[in-house]
Amino acid sequence: MSQVFPGSYPISHCSGVCTASARPFGVGEKYVAALIMRGEELERRDYSIESWTTGVRSEGLFASWVSVYRGNNAAAKATLSDDEAADLFEQLGEVQAPTQQAFRYILALFLVRRKLFVYDGAAAGVMKIRRRTRASEPQAPIVEVVEVSMSDESLTSAIEQLKELIPDGAAA
Repeated sequence: MSQVFPGSYPISHCSGVCTASARPFGVGEKYVAALIMRGEELERRDYSIESWTTGVRSEGLFASWVSVYRGNNAAAKATLSDDEAADLFEQLGEVQAPTQQAFRYILALFLVRRKLFVYDGAAAGVMKIRRRTRASEPQAPIVEVVEVSMSDESLTSAIEQLKELIPDGAAA
């Protein structure tokens, strides 16, 4: 399955405008960022919460997450916070398409690396992880992630793409 990430999937930053209504977002406003599959490419589209909750969606929805608009200046590049990355992972919970499974697998590895999730073993091609909790809290339920075979080159490329979306210094 080395062709899961055959090329680059550059994911653009927030446009600052709702795709459905063309209304600009206000700084601090919550919106839904959606990744849409267009052939072999992922395209990002942003929707106001109002548009999204009324059911407006683009065909080819790959994944979505809720984010907060920070403005379009260079210091406020739209990347995923730790909470947004975990939300994106959960949104991909029931995916069946191989590309989505591969994306979810790489995202799971990244979340474990970031110490947001804890590795809990693997068996029969399924990795088991759970959200990290405080010692005083009950353990989060185990989540199963289908392991995906990828070439070293594809794996490296996918991780680099995630680093652009979720930088190592992202705050929760």
